[in-house]
Amino acid sequence: MPDELNRSRQKIVLILLSTVLMAGGLVVLLVLRRMPLPMRLVVGFGDFIAASALLLFLRQNYNGK
Repeated sequence: MPDELNRSRQKIVLILLSTVLMAGGLVVLLVLRRMPLPMRLVVGFGDFIAASALLLFLRQNYNGK
């Protein structure tokens, strides 16, 4: 039972972290104007790639077992 609770807590943390990364990437791409465009693109899309990697990890390791 405690192991299931720990796994569900880790799953929630990964979902929240990937959501924050996606939102941060969107903010960097659309809101920040003082940063040069190439740097905004690298940072914004880097956040999207990191969030996608977390979601892929989540799908592979926490697929409802």
